[in-house]
Amino acid sequence: MAERTDVLIVGGSMVGLAQALFLAQQGIRSILVERHTHISAHPRAQAASPRTMELMRALGLEQKVRARENPHAQYGDILQVESLTGRELGRFDGPFRHDPNEVSTTGWTLIGQDRFEPVLRAKAEELGADIRFATEMVSYEQDADGVTAVLRDVRGGEETEVEAAYLVAADGFRSTVRDGLGIGTHGQGVFGRQMNVIFHAALDPYVAERRFFLCFVSNDRVKGVLGRLDDGDRWVLAPSLPPEETHAAYSEEDCVAMVRAAVGVPDLDVAVESSTSWEVAARIADRFRSGRVFLAGDAAHVMPPTGGFGGNMGVQDAHNLAWKLAAVLRGQADPALLDTYEEERVPVAEFTVEQGVIRYLQRSGLDEEVAARHRPETTVLFGHVYRSGGVLAESGGEDGPPVEDPTQPSGRPGARAPHVELRVGGVDTPLHDLLRGGWWLLAGPDAGLWERAAAQVSRLTGLVVDFHRVGGEEPVETVEGFLKKYGITTGGAVLVRPDGFVAWRAAGQPADPAVELSAVVHRLLGRPA
Repeated sequence: MAERTDVLIVGGSMVGLAQALFLAQQGIRSILVERHTHISAHPRAQAASPRTMELMRALGLEQKVRARENPHAQYGDILQVESLTGRELGRFDGPFRHDPNEVSTTGWTLIGQDRFEPVLRAKAEELGADIRFATEMVSYEQDADGVTAVLRDVRGGEETEVEAAYLVAADGFRSTVRDGLGIGTHGQGVFGRQMNVIFHAALDPYVAERRFFLCFVSNDRVKGVLGRLDDGDRWVLAPSLPPEETHAAYSEEDCVAMVRAAVGVPDLDVAVESSTSWEVAARIADRFRSGRVFLAGDAAHVMPPTGGFGGNMGVQDAHNLAWKLAAVLRGQADPALLDTYEEERVPVAEFTVEQGVIRYLQRSGLDEEVAARHRPETTVLFGHVYRSGGVLAESGGEDGPPVEDPTQPSGRPGARAPHVELRVGGVDTPLHDLLRGGWWLLAGPDAGLWERAAAQVSRLTGLVVDFHRVGGEEPVETVEGFLKKYGITTGGAVLVRPDGFVAWRAAGQPADPAVELSAVVHRLLGRPA
């Protein structure tokens, strides 16, 4: 007899684990399958972005993630050298651990996927996700009612049939699910390959008290990045390779030679632990959905590593999709809500991939036209503006650029809800700390009727809409900042979606807020009035 679950997730790296976690946060059952027997030892993505950390804070995981930061992460500096013992070419600031622009209450955490993924897995399992490593999906079929898949234990060969309402493919840039659906990709293609060599060597004498997070090495023998993986002698070297080569072309002796060249010590004692390689490319799937199957992470978009946007954008895919799947599975929303996943995430992917490419090409120089399209990191991470059926756009807001400057927020529907410190129960609390998978109605100080409206909508729809009146406890300067950032008057209100984006706003208080809000929620969720 087939097992049943709400969502089947294929792929157990950062994005798949995040998808399981965000679904579990919503109370949705999922089974995640990953053909590898354990989490990869290779760091791959080297940092969790401020937006990712914002989501981790809401789950109570910020300190657990920071506790697993990479060695030397607290230093932040990035070093450029000919070799570790050679001439220093430059030094610049790495990612900030706290947002200097005050767009968010948190900042980057310098943590490799090998350290981050166990945190995601542990929390997802704690909340009820069924995560199965050493398990592969060998086939599946979908119809109008759901997805039926065959899973195989890669160690023993036993097969299991699973029935799910939906399938999320987070199976990487070589996604077999995407290819099986006949979904093509577009973009600038392959720029090169990067290799990861994990090795053991006593490098402290050559670090020579210098403090850095990453060290870029460039000489006649090797060009790549050197980083420390633990407090001992375990390091990773990520050299650049020609597009046509993989790590399979390099013997252990070749790897040792590259490490010695990167350090600048010809007779250095080196023990190679493992190596792997991957494409440096820019590709976007032509579609992010086919029926009951959704693509997320590298299955949907691939970009150069410069900027650290790729894996983090996949986490945002998962977060965007999770609340929508939950609303549909609970019967709160029409299935048409799921169309908004592709409508919202494709423009974000197009923009972010381009920004990753621009940063990658900067190393060899950019022409003026390309350089003019460069946008600040804060805009890439926080400036997305969604236009879809999941947002009630205001007059004239249906078209326009896919991003805005989040340091000058508009508060318009489709934009991320601007950061504001609220006082909840006498405690100053960042707004995004409150967004734990539910809806929030935020109102100005003279908007008392909105609270009754939120309660009535919750009662009639089964959709929990929490309420907060800004000005009940907050000081005057906080209230003024809130009204300015969100573009409303003292009687206005904004409805914030579970993913932290503004779904709708009322500049002032209408005659009957309950009727107005009820109509808005029904339109957003595709419910009959």
